[in-house]
Amino acid sequence: MSDFLSTAQLADLVGCKKNQRYEMVKWLDRERWRYVMDKNGLPKVARAYYNRKLGIEESKGPAKYDDAPNLAAFA
Repeated sequence: MSDFLSTAQLADLVGCKKNQRYEMVKWLDRERWRYVMDKNGLPKVARAYYNRKLGIEESKGPAKYDDAPNLAAFA
């Protein structure tokens, strides 16, 4: 799986056809989504950014560190 959304996935998100680059860019700008343009002039959106914007949690392993400091260690 790619780190970026495919053109079909981006078109589905935006609600346009895969070859409508201008509509994709216009929607991304209007909704304030971050993207980069590839060498073919297609906007690229990172899959991790897409998941974060839509509130999709990525499964993470156990945390390496605790959420709060161990204050009992200073006593």
